[in-house]
Amino acid sequence: MTTRDDARRQISRREVLRGSAAIVAAGSVGAGLAAIAGEPEAPTSAPPLPWKWVKLDPLEAGRRAYHYYKVKGGCGSASYLSLLSLLKEKGGHPWTTMPDMLMVHAAAGFGGHGTLCGALAGASVIINMVTYGEKRDEYLQNNAIVDRLFWWYAEQDFPSKRFDDISPMPKQIRVKAMSPLCHTSVSKWSLAAGVKDLHDQAKIERCAKVAGDVIYIVTTALNEFFEGKWVAPVWRPSLAIEHCVGCHGPGTPTEKPLRWNQQGHMECLMCHDDHTSLGRSSP
Repeated sequence: MTTRDDARRQISRREVLRGSAAIVAAGSVGAGLAAIAGEPEAPTSAPPLPWKWVKLDPLEAGRRAYHYYKVKGGCGSASYLSLLSLLKEKGGHPWTTMPDMLMVHAAAGFGGHGTLCGALAGASVIINMVTYGEKRDEYLQNNAIVDRLFWWYAEQDFPSKRFDDISPMPKQIRVKAMSPLCHTSVSKWSLAAGVKDLHDQAKIERCAKVAGDVIYIVTTALNEFFEGKWVAPVWRPSLAIEHCVGCHGPGTPTEKPLRWNQQGHMECLMCHDDHTSLGRSSP
């Protein structure tokens, strides 16, 4: 009797233990399934370029650039963040993997050095990311779009009136940039506007609007590009420098340079004398 009772107790104990283990295992599996269903695993790496462009509203993007100029550290962050923030909202991954302050160093022509305008720099990052490797005709499109953007910038009378409705200083004096360089663009405007301190509110408003203008144009161009409507404008030297380019390059739509010993599409006479004129020495 005692032996039989002991055997029954041992069997019951084993059954309880097996049942408990099954319950625990089932609970673990259930929790794991719930975790998988509720929290999808994030991708471990970003895909290769190009990344997908999402059609954006140029005016909304430009207004963000105007705003970000004032609150996020200048023109580099303004242009980059205006596009990135919209792409994160409307496109999601992989744009959500990009750091927000990647282009803060581009303010004031990169670290205050007055070189390339940071608004052009920040926009160029996004242009490259969505058009990298695209080739139409004989041009790589990331290069073509960036080049034409810089050319457009140099020809503009900044700032436009596009953002006057949100600016405390509408109808500011407009001055042609002449160059994609921050030093030239800002200095020419400041001299014309009588601004003697680059911390002046008038200069801040001017550059915030310039950032907005750049992003408005870039957004419009990329929308058109991905709709198959964008045609790269053909660069042509101004009348004042046609003879410079004819010798020193690069080529033009109508002729190849005799020599190609200079780089770029900027205005030669911004820095050089016209050494073909009588009475002038070579630069």
